[in-house]
Amino acid sequence: MRPSSLFAGGNWLPFHSFASAIRSRIGGVGKVAIARAVLAAEAAKRTLDHVQLRLIAELDDPHELALLLRIPLGAARRKLDQAAALDRLPVVAGLLRDGRVDLDRFEVVRKRTENLDAEQARAVDAGLTGAAEWTTQELKAETDRLVCLVDPEGAQRRHVRAVKRSSQVSYRSMPDGMALLTAYLDAVPARAIFDQITADAESLDDDRSWGEKQADVFIDRMLGSGRPVTVHTDLTISAKTLIGLTAEPGYISGVGPVEAATAREIAAQGDWRKVLVDEVGMPVGVGRKRYRPPEALKEFVRVRDRVCQAPGCMRPAARCEIDHARGFASGGVTEACNLGPFCEVHHYVKTIGLYRFTRELDGTRHWTTPLGFVYTTRPKPIAEPDPP
Repeated sequence: MRPSSLFAGGNWLPFHSFASAIRSRIGGVGKVAIARAVLAAEAAKRTLDHVQLRLIAELDDPHELALLLRIPLGAARRKLDQAAALDRLPVVAGLLRDGRVDLDRFEVVRKRTENLDAEQARAVDAGLTGAAEWTTQELKAETDRLVCLVDPEGAQRRHVRAVKRSSQVSYRSMPDGMALLTAYLDAVPARAIFDQITADAESLDDDRSWGEKQADVFIDRMLGSGRPVTVHTDLTISAKTLIGLTAEPGYISGVGPVEAATAREIAAQGDWRKVLVDEVGMPVGVGRKRYRPPEALKEFVRVRDRVCQAPGCMRPAARCEIDHARGFASGGVTEACNLGPFCEVHHYVKTIGLYRFTRELDGTRHWTTPLGFVYTTRPKPIAEPDPP
């Protein structure tokens, strides 16, 4: 048996011959057909990954597997862990089998649920039926939220343990007189530091590159430039969680879900703003005491959408431009139902007409690519709905 071959028609066909046969089948057709062929090939690969894991589940020696597949021992152990997780995570495993999620996304869920017991892991898995529509980053955020929800005390313990055991700053020399300075720390202050560096760099108007501005600002901040802090942490937390009646996770812009204890601690240190939600947790308005109506409208849109509206883009809404779905010049109204955040890149490709965007009254969004593919995303509640 040749490991670099594909079994077809009773014979093992080398992959390069198989690829040539595929190219000959789609030769002369347009890019849309090629894109569909790419998608079909990806779905087949995902299904084969599932088949391979089912077979690996019958093995128990990582050393044997490492030799068989010519992979590092650590990678072999990870494959055995993934194989063992197929029955533990039946929903996501089924999506992998059907070619609807890739192995990387399956690994995201496996890794984030490995410290849960079987019942808790299944509860998280049951909430991921929509994983096929999410990017890896979106899946990470939703899985983290569910983990905080099903095991709030465990999530807090793991966070505290990680801060104590894993926080570090390291230095490594690099070529050309450079160095890599890495900080591994609590996500909330890490995000605040990154946002402050970005804000400082954006205020500089000179011919330095963007990366150079960020690096220079970082050096100035660390060596004591005395600049004031100008960014804030934007936290969403339910009133019930705030007063300790529930352990629903909070949500921090640019970070994602955080366990209830951390959310309460952060909330106690800042200013509060009321956000009204309906019976299923969708926002319907924000308190306007601190803002004039136009700014309050923008703030509501940021709270409601959280990130850029382009499919898969996780750019925090605070770093986005608020723009019309239907252009103002085309009769679009300046109301919440027609507004949303777009990062600089997606705002540009939408404005020049390369990609088309529409938004329905219920918040459902449609993003149409130059090849005519339509990607639909739906709004998510910012609070857990009340039980029936």
